[in-house]
Amino acid sequence: MSWHKRLMKAERTQAILSWVLMMYIRLVFAASRIERHIEPAALPYMNGEANAIFAFWHGRMMMMLPFRPRGRNMHVLSTAHRDGQLSSRIVRLFGNYTIYGSSSHGGMSAVREMLRALKNGDNISITPEGPRGPMQVVQKGVIAIAKLSGKPVLPVTFSAVRHKRFNSWDSLMMALPFGRIVFAAAAPIFVARDADDAAEEIARETIERVMNALVKKADEMTCVTTAS
Repeated sequence: MSWHKRLMKAERTQAILSWVLMMYIRLVFAASRIERHIEPAALPYMNGEANAIFAFWHGRMMMMLPFRPRGRNMHVLSTAHRDGQLSSRIVRLFGNYTIYGSSSHGGMSAVREMLRALKNGDNISITPEGPRGPMQVVQKGVIAIAKLSGKPVLPVTFSAVRHKRFNSWDSLMMALPFGRIVFAAAAPIFVARDADDAAEEIARETIERVMNALVKKADEMTCVTTAS
């Protein structure tokens, strides 16, 4: 089989798999009891009244992929890696947009696209520990976006009573249908445009602490043991 035929076969396989996963996520939503725990300060962003940088951990991305506040486009940062392309297909099936880039490839181009999207009033979604981790440790990229754009970072997450955990670097949580799912959002976190290195590090530590506390809170509501 030629490389072209192998590529076409891989593309078809990924297209089918992304459609199946999209339908599975829709099934989980339809067949689960959904609870939302939103901090009052997060409501304008969750309701689409203002735009923000939505941040969730890589291991909690499954039920966040279709998320989009009404009235605003959502641009999701992804990688060109095969796994990133699969999640990007699912993102697009839910009507969102993708921005490709990472710390190792296409980073500056991705930054420009994210800043443009935020300036236009759109939202962006990002997993701030990057595509390879370490798990639940915020990298500096999200701080730079927040500082340059003036838009807040909005920590969000989910937890599911019925779920499967994968033995992956991010301990990926796959929600199962016919259970209870909790969505949670913390108050927005701003990074001052004139923040120096010390202030940026404080902001990074704050976002990481709030995101981890939010995951723990959601897991406690669903009686799930938080991965570490």
